[in-house]
Amino acid sequence: MTTPAPVAIVTGSSRGIGLSIARALGRNGHRIVLVARDATSLASAQQHLAQSGIASATCAVDLRVDGAAELVLAAAQAAFGDPDVLVNNAGTAPTAKFEATTDAMLDETLALHVHAPLALIRAVLPGMRQRDRGCIVQLASTAGLRAFPFTAAYTAAKHAMVGLTRALATELLRTNIRTFAVCPGFVDTDITRQAARGIAARGKITAEQALQRMGEQNEIRRMHSVDEVAAAVAMLVAARPTGCTYVLDREPPAFID
Repeated sequence: MTTPAPVAIVTGSSRGIGLSIARALGRNGHRIVLVARDATSLASAQQHLAQSGIASATCAVDLRVDGAAELVLAAAQAAFGDPDVLVNNAGTAPTAKFEATTDAMLDETLALHVHAPLALIRAVLPGMRQRDRGCIVQLASTAGLRAFPFTAAYTAAKHAMVGLTRALATELLRTNIRTFAVCPGFVDTDITRQAARGIAARGKITAEQALQRMGEQNEIRRMHSVDEVAAAVAMLVAARPTGCTYVLDREPPAFID
């Protein structure tokens, strides 16, 4: 009897890092459940994957609303079956001086980087425990390990995401379920470029200068590419090495715990 291809849920996968992760996992034989808010963008992403022969399904949902995690799980089960992999990638990256960081900014950032991942993990974990296999990957950041200026809300949320992942990993030590927090530095994405434009709006430097300075803040002294991040996620899902917090912003990348 042929073993069915594994199923991977990837949030924030209509573009950028998430779509690149979906493509990398698909090329490794996974069937992909694409999750994002915009149905039109998801349809375009699905078509993009189909051109590479990658089977995918879509779930258009706002992960900040109650019941979203259950909708995502149901969509995966209806399309392909129980998920073997969950990649929590959806997020936002507001920039502001500390004094201008509002409660609303913090609430939205925590909702996408902490509350939504927690809900999705709660949804998929019982099935993974029953089968005693699975892999959960959190797209964190070096902002979850150290601080950057003008990113108070984002830094707080990413620290929380890394802590959540580490706590989960300790609870799953005696199982065959692996949990990773992947921590790149600044990645060249639409969100990063939007942040650069936000910095430029304060009038002291241009968006391109802001983008260059972001890359220089990485320890590797350059921006990461989305494909570089996706390759790391695909490697972790395939190899499932020992470790939890995987830092890309070093040469070579390595676990720090």
